[in-house]
Amino acid sequence: QADRRFNPDESSGLKLVCEFINSMKFKSVSVFHPHNPEVVEALLENVKIIDNSLFINKVLFKIDFANTILFSTDAGGFKPLMKLADKMQWDGEVYAASKSRKYEDGKSKLVQEIDRQDFGGKDILIIDDLCVYGGTFVGLAKMLKERNCGKLYLAISHLTVVNPSYELFMFYDKVFTTDSKGFNYFDGNGEHPE
Repeated sequence: QADRRFNPDESSGLKLVCEFINSMKFKSVSVFHPHNPEVVEALLENVKIIDNSLFINKVLFKIDFANTILFSTDAGGFKPLMKLADKMQWDGEVYAASKSRKYEDGKSKLVQEIDRQDFGGKDILIIDDLCVYGGTFVGLAKMLKERNCGKLYLAISHLTVVNPSYELFMFYDKVFTTDSKGFNYFDGNGEHPE
């Protein structure tokens, strides 16, 4: 996401950051749940990727996981979610929404879609690596509330702003996040879910 914070005609944020880290000649570099682990592994020397499985396991034990569907915001997040489910030996359901963009009134507009109309009252845990302000998750929550779901939970590895949208906490029963290092975990009340 760092590339969005750079000005036009400047280097890609991720590439620039990786070049800076490599210039320090560290013996080992650990990165917790990057958006594109393959790219980070290709750009960083001596890198160890820490996945989000420990974080998600701790979250699952704070909710009624037997009645929960693991959920991805889009097709791009579905493959990593399936890898996570396999690693954790998750025997429950895994599902994904989809996203597309369309132009309306000369502006690009994000369109979210869920092709399932009824979740049978099951709780939903949306798992993602990154949340900036929360618009994607708010839009998804509104759609899910209309499709017979139980409680809504959100587990985000990296919450990148101090004050995300207040709506995020209105639509979700609990929002879980980390300190972005992969060691300390927090719920929406700032409490550790351990």
